[in-house]
Amino acid sequence: MMLVGNNQELNFYRGFFILNRRVRLFKDALVLLILLVVVSTKSSAANVLYSSVSPEFPNGLHVKYLQYIASKMNMQLDIVPMPFARRMASLQRGQIDLMVSMQKEQKIDQNFIYIYPSYEQLRHTFFVLAGQQTKLTQFEDLLGLNIGVTIDVKYFQNLEQQQGLNLLAVSTLKQKIELLLIGRIDTFIHYQQGTEPVLKLMQLENKVVVAPYQPAELNEYYVVISKKSRLFPYQEKLQHVIKAAVENNDFGKIREQHFQP
Repeated sequence: MMLVGNNQELNFYRGFFILNRRVRLFKDALVLLILLVVVSTKSSAANVLYSSVSPEFPNGLHVKYLQYIASKMNMQLDIVPMPFARRMASLQRGQIDLMVSMQKEQKIDQNFIYIYPSYEQLRHTFFVLAGQQTKLTQFEDLLGLNIGVTIDVKYFQNLEQQQGLNLLAVSTLKQKIELLLIGRIDTFIHYQQGTEPVLKLMQLENKVVVAPYQPAELNEYYVVISKKSRLFPYQEKLQHVIKAAVENNDFGKIREQHFQP
């Protein structure tokens, strides 16, 4: 009877040790799997270019510029639409890696890095209500008008330096159009190529028109990253991508194709 008891006890402990060993092996395998997932996730995240565009143009020209840049950098693209001011703050904090359509004149954080050369030149355009074109025939007329602008966007030099202008800053182009329609502003300024498709979509192309006065200055626009961007160590490669694109007129071709009827 004693021998049987000893064998039963021995078998019990043997089974316990085998089970314990299997549990440890399972835990080790689980830890290894978790580590692999974490490393894989970090690796995948490191290969993603995070950026942002205006919520009004989630499939607009800037998206196509970003798709081009991400492709040339061999990165996936993740875009979160945000108003301009939020985009600037997110870039400053390193929440997004890169922005397009930034002007050199803008007073921005020292952590921001312009990628040379500029990738395009554009002229801002004033719009007024049809039938009220005589309100704005020369620069001096702006002194007596309420002008719609975009928050934190800088325009041409004369406008920035002129004292006494009545500027009403909003977040979106649509807000500027709506303020013009209800008479809260007399004119607004925006890119012509970006404004005209929106007016057509709103069926306002005959009601909101280009003003007789227009600034002569062209503005240079740049790709910008920050020192907190994951692209900061690769700014030399990024600069090579932008330089080659400008030399090959790739951005111009993208813009031309985007605005084709």
